[in-house]
Amino acid sequence: MSKNKILVFVATYNEKQNISDLFYNIIKISPEYDVLIIDDNSTDGTKESLEKLTATHSCLTVIHRPRKMGVGSAHRAAMVYALKNEYEELVTMDADFSHSPSTIPQMLEKLKTSDFVIGSRYMKGGKSDYEGYRKWVSLIANKFARLTLGIRIHECTTSFRAFRVSLFNALNLSAIKSNGYSFFLECVYELKCVDAEMTEVPIHFKDRFHGNSKIPKTEIFRSMYKLAKLFMSRFYKKHTDLTNPVEINSSCYLCDSQCVVEVNHGNTNNDNYVAEAYKCTSLEHKSKPKVMNCLICDLSFVPESNYPKDIETIYAEVQDPTYLENKESRYKTFQESLKQISPFLPDKGNLLEVGSYCGFFLDAFQKKYSNWSCIGVEPSKWASEYARSQLKINTRTGTLEDNIQKLASDYDTVVAWDVLEHLNDPLAFLIKINSVMKQDGIFCFSTLDINNWFPKLMGKHWPWLMEMHLFYYKTDTTVQLLNKAGFNILRTEKYIHYVSINYLAGKMIAILPDWLEKPLNIARSVTPQKIMIPISFGDIKLYICKKEKTVGSI
Repeated sequence: MSKNKILVFVATYNEKQNISDLFYNIIKISPEYDVLIIDDNSTDGTKESLEKLTATHSCLTVIHRPRKMGVGSAHRAAMVYALKNEYEELVTMDADFSHSPSTIPQMLEKLKTSDFVIGSRYMKGGKSDYEGYRKWVSLIANKFARLTLGIRIHECTTSFRAFRVSLFNALNLSAIKSNGYSFFLECVYELKCVDAEMTEVPIHFKDRFHGNSKIPKTEIFRSMYKLAKLFMSRFYKKHTDLTNPVEINSSCYLCDSQCVVEVNHGNTNNDNYVAEAYKCTSLEHKSKPKVMNCLICDLSFVPESNYPKDIETIYAEVQDPTYLENKESRYKTFQESLKQISPFLPDKGNLLEVGSYCGFFLDAFQKKYSNWSCIGVEPSKWASEYARSQLKINTRTGTLEDNIQKLASDYDTVVAWDVLEHLNDPLAFLIKINSVMKQDGIFCFSTLDINNWFPKLMGKHWPWLMEMHLFYYKTDTTVQLLNKAGFNILRTEKYIHYVSINYLAGKMIAILPDWLEKPLNIARSVTPQKIMIPISFGDIKLYICKKEKTVGSI
């Protein structure tokens, strides 16, 4: 909980020339202000300037994000931060001196009788230094937004704002999707939808003192698209099951931040988890998990409170005969993976596969590299027994943790296909992988990539949004995990699945409306099993990594 009740927020990206002077101008106005700055991995020395300020000013909190995640995402994070730390008022502004800190007291005074105050360049008394094209585009865009969305204030797109923080209890921040500059328009519209009392104060909007504008040239098209979507939403009842951040008790697994929002509400029942939903070939796509997104490191994850009970027992009991029916396509998939990783493998060595299932990869590997020593680890008793009895694969039953003491500590290569998204502690898993590898050993794995056009297009109907998956990675979050575990990425590739037409049809049926299920199942029943096609939408990635250093246990 904060000592002061007023929080001033600034988002930064390459603002070294401005940020120190701006900070001193803010705190000069009042000792009652706390300041929050979220920096998107600036490369111009902004980070170093902020570190000097935090060393001498307790009123300043700085959060560094691993990449440029968007100004809208930063503002949402600030709103959640204000909620979690029990501030009463939140003021947001740009870092480039286009907004004068001297206006803050006036905005806070207006906030005593309103829920939301915006600094307006277009109301009577306001002024903008924009000239020519920029001036008219901004003016017309704001007027058009007012007319189409029914917003009564003159300015919708500036970041110079003051909020009564209690307002966020009514405003569902999880439902605001824009991470870029369109956030400011969407936020105002959402405020209108919850009947927030809005007012404005005139400001002189100045051109930045130093540096270059961060607004991309394509932003006008994104804004028009967002405006069209918001306009259409006026004609149908909006409904969201997403939880307000104030009600979310989860912290981020990766960075421990509480600035998290819900991105998928979920419809699973923790008391009814069954092995059926945990098969490799599961078609249980109607049941979806609750998924959170961290606004600081960008990890997407299922909160620990929603993990199934005894998940290791569930995987141990999995039996999946359908997987065997698609044996040819599985072998074809692993042969393709071998082509991708082969250039990085030594001529001879020993290999460990974690999550080896029925042993198809190890079988394909041994046929190509007969001089290698190979072993698999697999939690499913049914699958590991199949690998031993039918394929004569050296396979240990259980998890990596169950078998860690019995395994060697000098593997040249470790592979883990489609494993990382299933784990309740992926960092601990990666550190254990590190512990059994030689220095400079090669680690290859595949996992989900939710930051891709296909999951964005499919939304809640994305086929890999399943209750068996606990983490939904992006390249950046995967890199963070790997670096913490002592690995360096050598290459990333699209992971190519070969699937039968019959199996693909089953996947499609599982995510389509129920009324289509019967006719499609009839068509599926006459589809030959052996017709295979390669599938790669970019939402699963293959990583080839090298062990750079040994990392201790956590």
